[in-house]
Amino acid sequence: MPSNEFLLQLLKITGPLVAPSANFEGEKPAVNISGAKKYFKDSVAFYIDAGDLKSKPSTVAKLENNKLKILREGAYKIPAEFLK
Repeated sequence: MPSNEFLLQLLKITGPLVAPSANFEGEKPAVNISGAKKYFKDSVAFYIDAGDLKSKPSTVAKLENNKLKILREGAYKIPAEFLK
């Protein structure tokens, strides 16, 4: 969940959205709208300019066969008991 009030209000209108960090796998995440546009150009329906981001990228996990696998460790640390 974002801590940004504008994005929280947007989610109330749109419902859930899934959006990991703005980058391709293995690349550094974009920290501003300019960097995101360099990666994705016109393939994104809209961009929200929130200035330079200072937070860590999101944690990305995959649930497969009832096992949780961390694909990228980010801002949220998944407790070890969920990884057994």
